[in-house]
Amino acid sequence: GLSEKDLGTMMWTILALQLYTVVASGVGCDQDHPELCSKQMPAAPPAPTQPFRFASSQSDGMVLQQAPSKATVWGFVPAGQTVAVTFNGKNIAATTGDWLGENTWIASLPATAASLTTQHQITATASGTPSAPIALNKVLFGDVWVCSGQSNMQYPIGSATCWNASNLDCKVKDAQCGYGCVNNSGVEITDMVNYPNMRLYVNNNGGSSTPLAESANSGWQLPQTIGGSFSAMCWFFGRDLYAKLSPQVPIGLIETNVGGTPDQHWSSQDAIDKCTQAATGQPWGWKNNFTDSVLWNGKVVPLLRNVVRGAVWMQGEANAGGDGRLYNCSFQAMITDWRAKWTAGTGGATDAEFPFGWSQLNSDGNPYVWSDGATTAATNTSTDPLGKWSGGFRAIREAESQTLALANTFQAVIIDTPVTSGSVHSPFKQPAGDRLLRGALAVSYGMPQPYPEVASVSQSAGVVTVVLTGLGNGAVEVRAKLGFEVLGDDNMWHTVSITGSTSTSVTLAAVTGATAVRYLFQQAPCTAEPYACAVYVSVPALGDLSGQWDFLPLGPFVLAL
Repeated sequence: GLSEKDLGTMMWTILALQLYTVVASGVGCDQDHPELCSKQMPAAPPAPTQPFRFASSQSDGMVLQQAPSKATVWGFVPAGQTVAVTFNGKNIAATTGDWLGENTWIASLPATAASLTTQHQITATASGTPSAPIALNKVLFGDVWVCSGQSNMQYPIGSATCWNASNLDCKVKDAQCGYGCVNNSGVEITDMVNYPNMRLYVNNNGGSSTPLAESANSGWQLPQTIGGSFSAMCWFFGRDLYAKLSPQVPIGLIETNVGGTPDQHWSSQDAIDKCTQAATGQPWGWKNNFTDSVLWNGKVVPLLRNVVRGAVWMQGEANAGGDGRLYNCSFQAMITDWRAKWTAGTGGATDAEFPFGWSQLNSDGNPYVWSDGATTAATNTSTDPLGKWSGGFRAIREAESQTLALANTFQAVIIDTPVTSGSVHSPFKQPAGDRLLRGALAVSYGMPQPYPEVASVSQSAGVVTVVLTGLGNGAVEVRAKLGFEVLGDDNMWHTVSITGSTSTSVTLAAVTGATAVRYLFQQAPCTAEPYACAVYVSVPALGDLSGQWDFLPLGPFVLAL
């Protein structure tokens, strides 16, 4: 039977899950919703004095961050005891003290070069009685990346038999047309055994109203041990990274995500406070005294003492119901705060501006039906003159693109990877991993990559020309004529066709009094088939792994002329 402790843990987990039904829509405890304050996550029961041990985010076979970073190891110890760490013949005195109500120890290791062949032992000894040494064995040094967000990051590779190549039209609403089965899942799962120098870690904590020091988790495992239950986007990013680097280094991937969750769940109170109405002076800000942070507390804080190279993210769907300017604030505040707190948690060993990338929101729902010459009334206001912040996926995508203003950030455009069913959950996660990798290579590894974006827009006699940059050695490729709209002097958006193109630009049909242009500004702007948006750029493929294509899409935008 279950012990009293196990029963308590089970009830705590149930309460954590129940919280999502309260705040999944973004509503939290504030002056407009005082009734929710008493329904926020109850405080976790006080933990008993921890025995001397490593934190559960440290286990045999793990990957620690390579030089020039100084990796940390840490754990728990009864109060009053000292801890000494032995590594590569060196004795290191650990720092002990209270952290989040727990007595902990932490030690900074000498910067250690990555190696595929050298496995290390790290031993720790406490001064108390009994004080049997504890050890981490078969530890590798390489690069550690965190993967976080909501359901599209949580979306697993699937089972060995879930993919049905005869159901691409989704006449049967199976996992690949709904949730939980990537393209060619069986092949992908079988291939995981070919990456013995990668390690995967899954943080299984739920939410918490208070920051937690420890996480329930999988331990660090070989890829084939976790297999198809692991985050598909995270796996393909890490797999492609491992294959591309030369020389190759061990790759550690940390998965910490929960489906259906808004970014305020993942933000500390410090980050939330940056985007209140008082802080922004704007009505779209959070209500003053708004609180949340339940997944920050439970699924990020326990990782803050692990040195990481960077993070990749996919989220935003659960914030699409509000004014996009709030997400434009809150997402940037979250990234900035994660960086500051991860750096502090590791004593400065994690870069203060560590690389942070994300996949922009994919298509959702039935494809928009374009009609050349059709018009749509503009929704511009005095504070939103181009109508780009009026909610929905369109506004979130705009906010994500604007977040590239932060240093060391990158974005994967995946709007061209829909599933025929119209589900928000696409099974085509391989190109998402590939496109995230391109950003990481450029930002974190000094390997410039193409990223198509707009260099300029101009008009002459109502004829709009869009010039692209970030093409590398590639050239513009037009796959469809429709996808652009031009705002005329009648305050209507006119759907216009592409009338010409060069290797670096496209030209659009004339609109009288053209004042602005937008592209793919719909919830599902391309067809139901993947890779069928209007404008692409031909680029060299990064390799021959699944999803590593020789083209990249131009992402959505809204710009004044």
